[in-house]
This record gives sequence, C-alpha cells and structure tokens, in this order.
Amino acid sequence: MTVPVKPFLHYTQEELDQAYDQRFWVPNAADILKRYTANSAAVRQKYPPRTEQYGPTEDETLDIFAPASASGLPVVAYIHGGSWRLQTKDDVSAPAPTFVENGVIYVALNFACIPKVRLPDMADQCRRALVWLHQNAASFGGDPNRIAVSGHSSGGHLCGVMLTTDWTAYGAPANLLKAGLSMSGMYELHPVMLSARSSYVTISPEELGALSAMRHLNHIACPVIVAWGDRESPEFKRQSGEFATALAGMGRLQARFELPQANHFEVPGVLTDPNSDVSRAFLAMLKD
Repeated sequence: MTVPVKPFLHYTQEELDQAYDQRFWVPNAADILKRYTANSAAVRQKYPPRTEQYGPTEDETLDIFAPASASGLPVVAYIHGGSWRLQTKDDVSAPAPTFVENGVIYVALNFACIPKVRLPDMADQCRRALVWLHQNAASFGGDPNRIAVSGHSSGGHLCGVMLTTDWTAYGAPANLLKAGLSMSGMYELHPVMLSARSSYVTISPEELGALSAMRHLNHIACPVIVAWGDRESPEFKRQSGEFATALAGMGRLQARFELPQANHFEVPGVLTDPNSDVSRAFLAMLKD
C-alpha cells in the first residue's frame, strides 16, 4: 500500500491545497463578493471619497472617507483581500459608514496585485500608503499619531506584515501604527507556499521569511484584534488562533473573536455593523 505524502502536519497534498482555497469551503463565494461590491458602490454614492495618489504608479491610490469638518480624528487604513490577485479599493468601501459615523476616518487602500507585481511589491506599496497617511493625515482631518491598520484574508496577511514592519527603515516612527485589526489572515507563509497557491505566488526563501508576521513579532508596537469565522478552512482557523495566542503571550492581544456561523467571505461584513462585537471593540480601541 502506498502511504500518502503529507507535506505539512497531517494534511495530504490535496487536503493542504483545499485548506488554503476558501472557495472549496464556500460554494456561494462569488455571490457574497458581488453583494459586498454592490454595497460598497452604494456607500461611495452616499459618502463620495477623496481619492489621493500615494505612490508613483497608477495603482497606488487610496480613498479617504472622512466626517464633515474632520479635525484630529483617528485614521483606519483597510487592506483588501482577494488571494493577492483580485479586488481593489472599490470593493471595500462598505465599512466606511461604521467609522465615519463614529468619528473615525476610513481609508481604503489600492495597490497592484499578482501577476502585475510580486507579493513583496504589494507589501511595499502598502507600506508607502501608510507612510503617506502619516505624513499627510492633517490635510484630511486625521491625527498622524492615531493611525490603525486592518485587513481581511490576503489583506489580513498584509495587515500582519504592516504590524511587524520596522518603520524606522522607511523614515517613519517605530510606533507608526497605534492599533490593528487582522481578519482571517495568514501569518506564516511556509505552509501556504507548500499549497497550490505556490502556482501563482513566487517568492524566495528570504522573502517568505520577511513576509511571515509570526517571525517578526518583536516589531509589533500596538494592541491588535484578531478575528476569524468558525466556518473557515482548518488552516485559516489554525493560523488565526496561533497568531492571537502569540500576541496574547507578548501582551499585544486586545481581543480575539471566532465569529459564530461565519464563513471566510462573511467575516469582513461585521465591520458594516457598528454594533457588532468586532466593530465595538475596534472603535473603542481607536478612541483610547
């Protein structure tokens, strides 16, 4: 009898591929994403954002949703998901009212995706965006000393990378970020790159290490909320749980939420409800 090869933990290759393919677990994923995009379009009609260029390429833009007469308000930068290949800032406008109507500026980041750029380039673009927000916050009513980062899925991965960035290497304060909310992310890329995702994500061993938040926890300088759904794939649940546990051990975990009856694609929807547990905890942290 041939014993199946297990490339990681107890998974066969097929099981590992499935564990990093959320659409395997959510057959109606496309319908959920379409609704989210439609809701985002409606929000942009109600709250037309101010769009700014933060970097040299056409994709390096961001949308700023700010309350009227904003002055000295906290700023939340949101990094969209999409397997590092899909979506734009236009797909993640939906949470804006939760923040704008509670005295917080919401910023949806845009950046180039694979295959137009590589994953390290995506991370660098997000870093440029956050440095730009710090340098220009006062121009749109934000407080440069109260910038937070959030993201979901592959955006949750990039959120983790931002939280573990040495900002002094980018000419910014080490404590550039004052809070974080990472949802359904990947924080150690080793098993990810053993899965079928390696067919479109090409990184060196050094880049894999540099882009794995779990290896750079010493750079986290702010409290972090970690959230995921109880209907996620086993690897996304494991990664989120281990990240939260590591943060708790170093005194940086503000809260963890395993959202009941929520699949991967439903998780970011909690930010469209200002009374959800995640929204209430995040808003409270931003205003501390």
